[in-house]
Amino acid sequence: MSEFEPEIKKFKWLVMLGYITPKELEFYNNFYEIQMTNIIDFEGYEVLTPLFIIVRPSKFDQVRKQLPQAEIADPISKKFPLISLISIEKFINSLANLKIPYFFFTVFLHDSYYNAPPQAHALLHTLINLANSSNKYIIKPYNVKEESVVLSNDLQKIVCHFQKILTNDSNCDDTNWWQYNLWGKNTTNASTVNRRTIEKLALKHNVSPICLQYILVYNKNPCHLPSNVINKIKSDLPSS
Repeated sequence: MSEFEPEIKKFKWLVMLGYITPKELEFYNNFYEIQMTNIIDFEGYEVLTPLFIIVRPSKFDQVRKQLPQAEIADPISKKFPLISLISIEKFINSLANLKIPYFFFTVFLHDSYYNAPPQAHALLHTLINLANSSNKYIIKPYNVKEESVVLSNDLQKIVCHFQKILTNDSNCDDTNWWQYNLWGKNTTNASTVNRRTIEKLALKHNVSPICLQYILVYNKNPCHLPSNVINKIKSDLPSS
């Protein structure tokens, strides 16, 4: 592909700015060895496959009713179907480790992540820009916002890790980069959130102990408890 490098750079620029339409992209397959693509309608957009729909696992079945050909991605076995359903964390980890086997692909952030914090959008936007600036990927994103926020230290480690894999010459710190908190800093003291505390609070507020553990220990809300309930639970935590 070296002889086409100047054209590839122009091609990437045109894709990122939206000048190249899905139908036109098929023409470029013959020149740049980009895998064959298909056009599908999804959520009111004409998008190209390979397509990664970043969606909450609880909504996988809902999306499959719209797109019966969609399949669940499995990064462990390196299974990435042409229309992949994948959680935001698994997508970030797969991208940061260069596990995704396609050169060009589309990323669609599903509405089920409507409550994703600005840092989640900022991280996705940063990683996609890094990918598009490299010779590894060309990614066309939908619904990913460009947020003007400073990434937390743990999220910056993901960016650092991706930079190191892309360039092999970054001196930043990516120690334990996979131990990140995408949903904001946990304001609770982990040492005070033991099993007995969780059981007492779960009984008091009539919620599942497992749901409560995710909220207090991991700062995640997989059971979709109302914010007022979460605030009451946190206010009842013993002080450190």
